[in-house]
Amino acid sequence: MVDTIVIGKKNNFGLSRDSELLVRAMQAGKVCGNIRKVHPRDRHFVDRLLHRRWADTAVHIERAFPAWFSAARRHILIPNQERFPHRHLGRLKSIDLVLCKSRYAMAVFQKLGVATEYLGFTSEDRLDSSIDKDWDGIFHLAGGSTLKGTEDLLALWIRHPKWPVLHLVQKEALAPKSVPPNVDLITRHVPDGELKEMQNRYGVHLCPSRGEGWGHHIVEGMSTGALILSIDAPPMNEHLNASTGLLVPYSRIQSRHLGTCYFADLAVLEAQIAGALAMSVEEKARFSRAARLSFERIDREFHERVNRIFGSLR
Repeated sequence: MVDTIVIGKKNNFGLSRDSELLVRAMQAGKVCGNIRKVHPRDRHFVDRLLHRRWADTAVHIERAFPAWFSAARRHILIPNQERFPHRHLGRLKSIDLVLCKSRYAMAVFQKLGVATEYLGFTSEDRLDSSIDKDWDGIFHLAGGSTLKGTEDLLALWIRHPKWPVLHLVQKEALAPKSVPPNVDLITRHVPDGELKEMQNRYGVHLCPSRGEGWGHHIVEGMSTGALILSIDAPPMNEHLNASTGLLVPYSRIQSRHLGTCYFADLAVLEAQIAGALAMSVEEKARFSRAARLSFERIDREFHERVNRIFGSLR
């Protein structure tokens, strides 16, 4: 038996990062003893039948997994509100504490009457200062998500054939069948080193996400000192403000599970992108420095909270 198990799915995108970053922070702080990462399906029928104990504390990533409720004495949930379905609300009865990545998520789960605490989160530090920044390079990391606002960007690039090339990385199954000539669509598997090079090389990252549990592509972009554009809605605007990036208002909303999707005001999005393209290198560099400092603060405060919260449970 170990002290703590972290239960999360592996999707090679945000969920995989969530588990890895949390475990790293817990190990760095030495506040959780022995830690083991497990997949939701690792709990076999016999273990469930015999109520075999695996750990003192179980941390559930994104959703609560009933198969593991008998595996630990204490259960903690770190949810993504936009991916936590209403049909799972009954599972919260078995959760002792909900740790929230954002103030927005905290408000959502507090209304449900469950014990909550603000954890925040972090993203991997992707900075490689040896790579020269191309401030005319435009980057959009859609990955395997359908909520990144990719359709809005493609519509604007069709409308503006003279805009610089938009470098778009997107999972092949979700990618459009065709893109305009000024879009570089990359659907193949991109090795991590190559992706990191892109994140550092391209100076402008367009992240008009409609909804996020955390927003790794935003925060990773901040770590590289990119000029970030995102939506002025939670939790995206908990990462960025007027001094650290460009924020676009939303024109409509749509419920998604316990969260809300915010759709960009396309006219303002278009104007903000045009403004970013016309911005001087000096002004972009000012945003770059502010974004990097903000990332360092986010990361530092997350590690402090991990030490305090998990340390108090021992």
